[in-house]
Amino acid sequence: MALPVALFAMIAGTGLASAAVLSTVNVQTGSHRDSSAKSAIAVADAGANIARMRIDRYATVLATKPCLKLNGSGMLEGATVEGDGWCPQVSGTVGGGTYAYRVSPAGSTCGEYHLCVVATGTVGDVSRRIEVAYDETAVEETVEEETTGEESTGEESTGEETTGNSVFVEGLIGIDGIELNGNADVRVNIGTNGDVTGVGNADVCGNIRHGIGKSWTPTGNAEQCPGYEVTEGNKSLPPVSSFMPSNITTTNSNYRLVKCTKTKPTKEPTGCESDAYSGNRTSTKPWDSTTRAITINANDTLTVSGGDYWVCSISVSGNGQLIMSASAQVRFFFDTPENCGFSGGTAQISLTGNSRIASTNKAVLPGFYLLGSKTTTTSVSLGGNANTEDEFVIYGPDTTINIVGNGVYKGIIAGKRVVVTGNGRVETPAGYQPPAEITPVTETGSPEDPTETEGSSEKTTVTLARYFAPQFYVECVGETPASAAPNANC
Repeated sequence: MALPVALFAMIAGTGLASAAVLSTVNVQTGSHRDSSAKSAIAVADAGANIARMRIDRYATVLATKPCLKLNGSGMLEGATVEGDGWCPQVSGTVGGGTYAYRVSPAGSTCGEYHLCVVATGTVGDVSRRIEVAYDETAVEETVEEETTGEESTGEESTGEETTGNSVFVEGLIGIDGIELNGNADVRVNIGTNGDVTGVGNADVCGNIRHGIGKSWTPTGNAEQCPGYEVTEGNKSLPPVSSFMPSNITTTNSNYRLVKCTKTKPTKEPTGCESDAYSGNRTSTKPWDSTTRAITINANDTLTVSGGDYWVCSISVSGNGQLIMSASAQVRFFFDTPENCGFSGGTAQISLTGNSRIASTNKAVLPGFYLLGSKTTTTSVSLGGNANTEDEFVIYGPDTTINIVGNGVYKGIIAGKRVVVTGNGRVETPAGYQPPAEITPVTETGSPEDPTETEGSSEKTTVTLARYFAPQFYVECVGETPASAAPNANC
């Protein structure tokens, strides 16, 4: 009797042990698959981010071609749509997985949006698919035609008369957020993908755009002037690198600032001291070629009339002035803080005291374009007193802009974040339009059409670049049927 009992006990024990082993194997398999699924989502996200970076970088190419593709040399180039109406697939590897993405054609629509990116991430035998939808965006946008009543042609009424398209310009932009404190007086439209906060006696006499899911939050006596609206939506700013001259490091107007080493019979080096300076010019003031720093202080005035300058910093203090001459269109491009040897938080533009930046030609303002950094904090500090007016375009999508003075700032101010802590006033000169480099859609003069009647005021709209801002993100469900669109079940 002992032998059968022992045999049955052994069989039962083996069965229980096998069940435990199978359970452990199933748990390990499930854990491994869950890990692969999470990794696949991360790889898909990386693929979508790579697609976005390329869309931003090749915005000028997308103005003439609807798609981008990798050529035989592994370089991106403009392309046409595939037979299914989407752009060619682009694939790559990242983090131990592979990604592949498809993009809808630029300039078309993807449902209610202007562009869609569908990215698939694969790790092992597990794949995950996501979709990111975008809207086309710019610093300025065309608003629908307005009506002003009926217009009669003599025989019959033609209906409502239109005044043409108007332009909505955001004069104060902080991508991640805008903070208005103290007695900030903002007389322009403002926009952000984050929150707008108003504290103290801050006033906004303009439209307010906050980010999706964000808000405009006034506290204390802060308020928006009557007659303006608050809207929700995200926008992207063109990166400085997309319009900065590719040869700026070697071909620029810096030579105009250099102190001459010889003046007779001719000035040397060629073009030295072409920009007038009222102070005592030295090897470091107003220009230090080693640090690429422009420094103007005391009662000195620097008048610039070159084209594009390649600098690290500009500092104007005391009663110093930086003036752009009437015949010039001057742009200052600022290198990254890393290349300039700056630590985090160093202000690449600093205005203090009664300093002033102005343009002799009020229709054209000097431009200050900062490359900034994704890893090193970059900033601009705008000081000044109540009796000073500064006229400029300051543009740095990766730079925090601090307005700490009491002056009047006219033009366009756009940065990663804008913080107003002083009593400054921000406004845009009447009739001023942002420069072409940050407004991808512009208008030319009358088209050269032999059938056009003389004196016609028609204009041709030209798209110089296409920029897109993400609006929503969703994970797709199930596989994509062979005959379905890439974003099926998303």
